[in-house]
Amino acid sequence: MIRATISKWGNSKGIRLNKAVLQALNATIGDQLNFKIEDNKVIMTKQNDSPDLTFEELFKDYSGEEFDTEIKLPDERKGNERW
Repeated sequence: MIRATISKWGNSKGIRLNKAVLQALNATIGDQLNFKIEDNKVIMTKQNDSPDLTFEELFKDYSGEEFDTEIKLPDERKGNERW
């Protein structure tokens, strides 16, 4: 079992993750972690970022009606849109 102490950091509180925890999660500085609480237990997982796909990549196997992927902006603003 790994222990950690809750510490005060500015106006917040936090714990430090030691090397063994980071290695078990295959995590490093800057990675996002997800926390889930179940039955008075904290389950921590590393956020798996899926790669950003283009519109074409997302629909590469689509066999339905054809569509145009070009973004078309209106000729003029009609409200408070920001372009």
